[in-house]
Amino acid sequence: MNRKKAATCILGGILIISTLLGCSSTGEEVKESGQETNTQTVSEATEGEQEETNEAAANESEADGEKLIFGFANNNDIYPYCAKFRTYLKEAAEREGFEVLVTDAKGDVAVQNGNIDNFIVQGASVVSAISMDLDGSIPAVEAAKNAGIPYISFLASVRDEGNYDAYIYVGSENYDAGYLQGEYLCKVLPENAKILYLTDRPSDQQYVDRKEGLLAALAERKDIEIVSEMNSQNKKDLGMSITEDWLQVYDEIQCIVGQNDDSVIGAIEALKAAGRLEGVVTVGLDGSEDALALISAGEMTMSVLQDAKGQAEAGVEILKQIRDGVDPATIEDIFVPFQAVTSENVADYLE
Repeated sequence: MNRKKAATCILGGILIISTLLGCSSTGEEVKESGQETNTQTVSEATEGEQEETNEAAANESEADGEKLIFGFANNNDIYPYCAKFRTYLKEAAEREGFEVLVTDAKGDVAVQNGNIDNFIVQGASVVSAISMDLDGSIPAVEAAKNAGIPYISFLASVRDEGNYDAYIYVGSENYDAGYLQGEYLCKVLPENAKILYLTDRPSDQQYVDRKEGLLAALAERKDIEIVSEMNSQNKKDLGMSITEDWLQVYDEIQCIVGQNDDSVIGAIEALKAAGRLEGVVTVGLDGSEDALALISAGEMTMSVLQDAKGQAEAGVEILKQIRDGVDPATIEDIFVPFQAVTSENVADYLE
């Protein structure tokens, strides 16, 4: 993704601690220690003062008759991770006094673009989405630009940021997720291992970045080969059916890697049904509750945890900056680090 603003990497332990206590995800501070930021951090004010500030801002806005409206167009509620993120985002934004509009595009980029248009008609101060398509989501950014309001793209990016200065990205470095997968595989796979790869749509920036990171890490092991790549659309049922086909083609399956957890969970179910799960390295991505349970049970080998709560809270920090008058064009993108989860540390992430 071409970025017009320097990325701010969220590091630290506060969100990790809150996550371990309540949501089986890890989180990070919205700014790295010692790094400049445009807003005051919670550590610079007492909790009581922060609450009073938030309440005063909300009351002042309502008194002026300017209810701050925030629109979020989810890509597809069918994905557990996206549904979880939507819930965290809505709850966190409402706590700050925003009126939150939420829609489900059900996997249709045209519907999602229409959702953004509707938010603007309803007077949204900020619009956002888990942008569905590198190019197909550009009209949504253009609509925000024409309306003169910020566009926040969560988890997935839009090509060239839609050429809009008030475009802001909040999510994680998908390249890093793929790299963590590949780095782990280099350590555990036997010589001349063959990988079967379940991916998302090539028009999704997550697909591009996650694959690029995986291949970069695997370059350390020239003997490892990806022998088949299939688009599972990150869906459990397609992961299962594709794996059923692979079982007919390959006498031995050594490793299945997915660009999310759901597709790999489907693959695991197919392997179990065929009595061929034992000895297969299965690697997912997202660190969903179901994936963590399978890792704990010894059925999934590894996943890369993506922090839905940390990402949602980072997004609300940006909303607060906009509410407080910060120029959106000066607000930095935010990246919440991924975490590798295996049988050795999965207990740290389970509720």
